[in-house]
Order: sequence, then structure tokens, then C-alpha cells
Amino acid sequence: MENPSSSETQPPKYDLITVLSIDGGGIRGIIPGVILDYLESQLQEIDGDKDARLADYFDIISGTSTGGLVTAMLAAPDPKANNRPLFSAKDIVPFYLKNSPKIFPQTGGIFASLVNVGKALMGPKYDGKYLHELIRKILGDTMLHQTLTNVVIPAFDVKKLQPTIFSSFQLETEAALDVALSDICIATSAAPTYLPAHYFTKEDGQGKVIKEFNLIDGGLAANNPTLVAIREVTKKIIRKPDATPINPLDYDRFLVLSLGTGSNMSEQKYNAKAVSKWGILTWLVNSGSTPIIDCFSEASIDMVDYHNVVVFSALQSEDNYLRIQDNTLKGDLASVDVATKENLDNLVRVGEELLKKTVTRVNLDTGHYDPLPDQGTNAEALKSFQTAMENVSSPEIPVSKDENFITVLSIDGGGIRGIIPGVLLAYLESQLQELDGEDARLADYFDVIAGTSTGGLVAAMLTAPNPNANKRPLFSAKEIVPFYLQKSPQIFPHTRGVFGWLKNIAKTLTGPKYDGKYLHELIRKKLGDTKLHQTLTNVVIPTFDIKTLQPTIFSSFKLATEAALDVELSDICIATSAAPTFLPAHYFTKQDERGNVVREFNLVDGGVAANNPTLVAIRELTKQIIRKPNEIGISPLNYDRFLVLSLGTGSNKKEHKYDAKMVSKWGILSWVFKSGFTPIIHCFSEASNDMVDYHNCVVFRALQSEDNYLRIQDDTLKGDLASLDVATEENLNNLVIVGEKLLKKKVTRVNLDTGLYEPVPDKGTNEEALKRFAKSLSDARKKKKFDSQDRN
Repeated sequence: MENPSSSETQPPKYDLITVLSIDGGGIRGIIPGVILDYLESQLQEIDGDKDARLADYFDIISGTSTGGLVTAMLAAPDPKANNRPLFSAKDIVPFYLKNSPKIFPQTGGIFASLVNVGKALMGPKYDGKYLHELIRKILGDTMLHQTLTNVVIPAFDVKKLQPTIFSSFQLETEAALDVALSDICIATSAAPTYLPAHYFTKEDGQGKVIKEFNLIDGGLAANNPTLVAIREVTKKIIRKPDATPINPLDYDRFLVLSLGTGSNMSEQKYNAKAVSKWGILTWLVNSGSTPIIDCFSEASIDMVDYHNVVVFSALQSEDNYLRIQDNTLKGDLASVDVATKENLDNLVRVGEELLKKTVTRVNLDTGHYDPLPDQGTNAEALKSFQTAMENVSSPEIPVSKDENFITVLSIDGGGIRGIIPGVLLAYLESQLQELDGEDARLADYFDVIAGTSTGGLVAAMLTAPNPNANKRPLFSAKEIVPFYLQKSPQIFPHTRGVFGWLKNIAKTLTGPKYDGKYLHELIRKKLGDTKLHQTLTNVVIPTFDIKTLQPTIFSSFKLATEAALDVELSDICIATSAAPTFLPAHYFTKQDERGNVVREFNLVDGGVAANNPTLVAIRELTKQIIRKPNEIGISPLNYDRFLVLSLGTGSNKKEHKYDAKMVSKWGILSWVFKSGFTPIIHCFSEASNDMVDYHNCVVFRALQSEDNYLRIQDDTLKGDLASLDVATEENLNNLVIVGEKLLKKKVTRVNLDTGLYEPVPDKGTNEEALKRFAKSLSDARKKKKFDSQDRN
């Protein structure tokens, strides 16, 4: 493959697009370093060229945080070596062994530990000076456009509350992203509580600032950047279809190597009973770990792998996607910063042992990683990677002749802000009633209703059967808002005055802000003993298991293969709403007929895994199509046959509440409590929401089916309106007004070049769009009824 040394994407070798992706993980970057050294040695042996480098073989190298630094090392040109890469793969591990102790200096003794804790509470754990000087020294003034192959490195803008993706593919449309690689690497590594945020600017030829950046760790947006890299390529193909000889969704033409940095998933360090008593401090510091960051990072990594496995399985191209990860780390090995010689040397051994382990793949039914004995070891899989480049066949994707749509409703998490989608859903249902009669309910029209946290509760309200009304839903859409107005003040009680405020602070530091008793009783009273299999349409509700450090997706589609998920809706709703620091974690079990426990659940808020559950819902449907292709009647990747409505709960993005200069001084306390907000959770949630919408927009744009995907969100909230729990009468009523005004606003869509939401002039208002959506839903339902009668 030719080296572009510019923003132009080169045609891929062998008509394949080759992708290397490297996770974030601090000092654990040593583990993929060992793997990459082995891979490069195999390429040198196969091609008989000792000068062969990874940048010669991969069309895209993507990395987050420590993975972003490795990406730059592999792709930056060495001006002293005829523009060969600055580092060979075998240089990565020695680099980490030498420099990590200076990047993360360790102090011993009890008093030193107390000093470290005090410092971490009030400011970042490390000042970052050595790291910043080191990065600037090795990368110099190399700019993004000068890399020897295309790179994709995520960061997160703490001022705009949205991901910033530094991508070679974006330079043609957004030249302001062509900044120094050193700034990109410092930014993507700026892990909250560990290293200071990074502020820098892009200036034009006259020295005028054209863009400012307020950035923190890319792990908030995509700790596993594989899906981001694939989407960046997809965008490029959409823009210039003639430049790359494949179609935008020809995932079978991708050859992807995704490298993890290890995790302690198997250690099962936490459980719901312990976590249910945690306050802010314990969520941030527990036995040398940072549980809140661990949970969000592991969830992000797992969800990306889950999505990729579904897509490659749909094309029967599983061998085109190789994920190498070790989930068995324990103690210091799982840390991001314990840079003692012993621990660093042990990480090298972890990498070496990982090469000898059997290839694993996520089981789409259980979500667990299962060994694949017939695939051999990871070392053997890497040896065959070059062969795969030369011999990949392209299976035909059958095109469906069935014109039926699969209809999806998705509702974000957001506490009391569930009022906003409540207003929108009431309007949509009223439009359906105008078309089809007063008895029309949303569950009659959507094949899947997905919801996270407060959205999960709404999903259950709309789909649980009313025992007194012959298979009609427990709630109509118009009853959602009154329910929130009446119940929210009791779910989130507020004490007034200075002493009340101090009492709340003290309680929040040492335990969850609310005990959840009223919420739990209310949910159990409303939903009774209704089980997941009894919902009136399919539901998908994400949660996160704090013990296994994995998402648990409660999905109607999984029940055929995983009966243990058929639990009470009340337990699912309590679990998906158990927001860290706000409400206690939820422990419950599934028992068989004899009372034996067949599965235990240690769950927290689904927003840790997918605050916007749209992509999870689409992937659950895709899995079902793979399992039962004849029953559903469309191909797994016929996204143009999906009709998707995704409702946000509002955000305060436009408020620009934080910036890098402010955040760079924050310690643990400020990251978890600032002006009534919890910035660390706020940032993770906004990043998750945006990345899902970004992925969906790319896919539907690729199929020229943008009108099949409608996302309605208000990012102009300010003050108490943006809170999850300020349940005063004034604030709740104001949220109703926000929802009503949102109906009158223009339809917006994310700009794939800038990542910003822009009005779509020819699509009218959200109210008009929902009217059109109602007509499409009505038509789709009538066609399904007709087809069903015709078959009978």
C-alpha cells in the first residue's frame, strides 16, 4: 500500500480495507505492544523484508488514549529515515518500560499514600509534565496530515460535551482538525482524575485562532475505537464512492484487528450489595481502582465488540474480525498507572501469554467471551492475518424483496428529563389515534421499544399489559407526563436551605443520594409480577453488571436462547435506573421451579452501557434476523428497511459549562460534584449518546435512507433543566414546556463532517416529522396485517 502523507485516502490493497484498532488503558498499552511486535515480525518474515512496518499494511490505524499514542508512534514519519515510521512495533514495549515510571511516578509508604489521596481529591493525580514534554520531543511538529497511513484518534471536548474525532478522512472537509500529533496524543490521554485536560488552538496563516479545543481522554467517547474507525471509512466512501472500489456497508471487505489492553472482568471485584451503599467517594476511589471509570470504559469496549461481532456474523465474515483481549487481569495488573518495575514486567508476560491463549469471540446469546478451539491460538490467528488479506472472498448479500418495515422506538436515559420524550410520545400517539382510532397505542405500531434508565421505565409503561384491559398497555402515552409530574418529587425528595444542602452533600459523599425505596415500591406496584416475555411488543432494556463488568441486555429476542433473562419487568426497571451515586445498585436472582438460583444479577444503570439504546435495539434485531431469516423476511444489513425513532431527554451542550482550563485543575471531588452536577457521568453519557447517533447517521446516509431515522433531541437546556433529579414543581413544569417547544423546532441531523447538529430546512419541524412518521407507522402496520391475513 502506498503511503499517502496527505489527507487523500489511498485505494486499499487487495480491494480490502485493513483496520488496526488499539484500546485505551494507560500502562496496559504494553499488552498490545507485545502483540504488535509479534505481528510485525510475522509480516517481515512473510514478505522477506526487515524494513516492513505496520503502517505499510494497514489502511487505517486507530487508537484511544494510550492506544492513540501507539497509533502516532506507528504512523508518524521519521524525518531522519526517509519517511519510514518513527517507531517499529518492537520499540513500543521498551518505550513503555523506560518512560512509564516517570509518567506515573510512584511514592511509597503510608504517609505518601495519604498525600496522594489528598492530591487526587483536589486535583489530577499526575501533573502530566513529563508525558507532555516526552510526546512533544518524539513527535515534534508533525501534523495529522503527515502520517504515513490514515489515523483515527478520538478525544472528548469537555466544553462542547461532544466527541472530537481526529481523522485523516476529515481533513478535506474540516481543515481545522489538521493539528500537531503531539496535541492530539496529549488530549486523548488526558484521563479525568489522572491527568489534566488539554487546551490548545488551531491558527491560520496570520496567527488568528480559527478553532479552540478543550479536550480530555478519548476513552469517554470510544475506549475501543474500532467502530469509530469503520464509520470514518464509511463516511469517506459515501463522499467519494469512485475512490474506493467497495460499497459503504460492504463490511465483508473490511479486515479488522482490534487489540484490547486487558481488563479485570473475571476478577468479579464488586457486587450489587456492596455497591448499593457506595457514595461518590467510593465510586471514584476503591482499592486503588476508579470503579465509575472502570464501568463506563468496560461497557464502551464491550458494546463496540458486540456490535462488530453482530455485523461480521451477519455477513458470515467472522474471520475478517479478530479481537484479542485478556479479561483475567487481577490487582495491579488491571491498573492504568501502577508503574513499578515488577508490574510493568508482569504486563509484558501477560502479553506473551495472551499470544498462546485460544482465540475468543463474544457469544451473541450470552454476551460472554467463549474460546474458539478450531481457530487456534492468538499467535496462530495473527500468522494467518496476512493470508486473510490475500484470500478473502466476498459473500453475496441477498436483497430483500419484502417491503415490510421493522419499526423501532428508542428512548434515552435522563432521570426527570423523561418528561421531554413523554411530551413527544403523547403527540405521536395522538396522531396515530387520528389515523386509526382512539384505541391506538404505541405498542401496536413498534416492533421494538427500547429504553435506558428513565427510558427503560417508559418502555415498560408502554408495553406491559394491563390485566384489566384485555392485552392493552398499562399506560397510554398521554399518561406518562402526569405520572412524572406526580411521582418525581417523591422519588427525588429535596431538602431546602443551607443545612439541607450540607446534609445532601454529606450523604452523597458516603452513600447514594437517594435510597430508592419509594421508586422501587412504585415500580413493583405498577408492574406487579409481569415478566419480560409478557410485554405486548418486543422490548430491549440495557443494564450493566457491576460484578462481571459487562452489559446485561434484557431483550425479548434473547429469551429463546437465554431463559434466565425472563425476569420481572419491575426488577429490570429498578436495575436500569440505578444510576451510580444517585440510586443504589440492584441485586436479584432468577430461580427455577424448585427455587434453585439459576442466575444472579448485580446491576446498575443501563446508561453505563448505552444511554442512547438505539444501536443496541438495531443490533438485537440483526441477531434475530441472523437466527431466523425466513421469519422476518429481510437481510441482516437491510437498514433501509428499518424505521427508527430515537428520542433524547435533552442536554446542556450549548451551555458550555466547562472548559479545559477549568477542568485541568479538577480532582476527584470536582469530577463527581460540581454545581449540582456529576461531570464525569455527564461526559460519559453525552459521549455515548453522540457516538450512537453518529453511527446511525452514517449507516442510514450510506443507504440514502436518512428519512428512515429520526432523532429528536434538545441540546439547549440550562441550569436545573439539565439536571436528573431537581424535582421541584417549577422545574418539572418547565420540562413540559421544553418538550412542547421541541415539537415546534426544526428537524436536526448530525453533520458527519463537524459532528454538530444542524437544522434540515426541507424537513420542517419535529411536529411535522412526527406526523409523517405516524403515517408511515400506520401504513406499515396495515401492510403487516394484510400480509398476515393473506398468508392465512
